[in-house]
Amino acid sequence: MNENLANQLVVVTKADYEAMVHEQAHKEAVALSEPKSSDITSKGEVIKSIMCNGERFLSRKDAAKILDVGLPTLWRWNNEGRLKAIKVGGRKVYYRYDDVLAMLKGELNYDD
Repeated sequence: MNENLANQLVVVTKADYEAMVHEQAHKEAVALSEPKSSDITSKGEVIKSIMCNGERFLSRKDAAKILDVGLPTLWRWNNEGRLKAIKVGGRKVYYRYDDVLAMLKGELNYDD
């Protein structure tokens, strides 16, 4: 007996089909709304990143959470060239997500 399921016809009622579609849509919506492990700090704080041209960016506050440092430390690191900030408009400052993770892992290269 051939168990090739790809070629088998399955008959379901419209109500069963709609229930399956609704259940799958609900599962996907729940999965999308839950933060990913990469978006949670070691203290359990959820961070949010923004995407621009396929690159993720973090606010000052969220970069500080991930690195477990204060905002003055981020400012100093930026002035020293250790972790470059990107200014948007007059006051908004963002950090590249990949740079923050590299700094966290001790992999970011900078000039002393």
